[in-house]
Amino acid sequence: MRLTDRTALYRSARHLTRGTTPTMRELLRDLAVPRAYLHPAADGPLPGADALAAAAVSVVPMPDSGHTITLDNPEAFARATASALTTERHAV
Repeated sequence: MRLTDRTALYRSARHLTRGTTPTMRELLRDLAVPRAYLHPAADGPLPGADALAAAAVSVVPMPDSGHTITLDNPEAFARATASALTTERHAV
């Protein structure tokens, strides 16, 4: 968000409040490819992590990062992404 102007931030916030049907988590859960949900470790446990894990989605807390993980900790992002793409997971 720090790389955008006020108009783009406003539009993004407006669309986020509308939500999606199906939800983004449902879309992620149902994809037939390796998947990982990266989130800032400082946020604590991810609500709904058990449901994602049950669908074979890796839930990965990212150290030393905020919500712009790719900029805040690019090395950890690269490791987590490589791990997600090389680890075969199957739904329970």
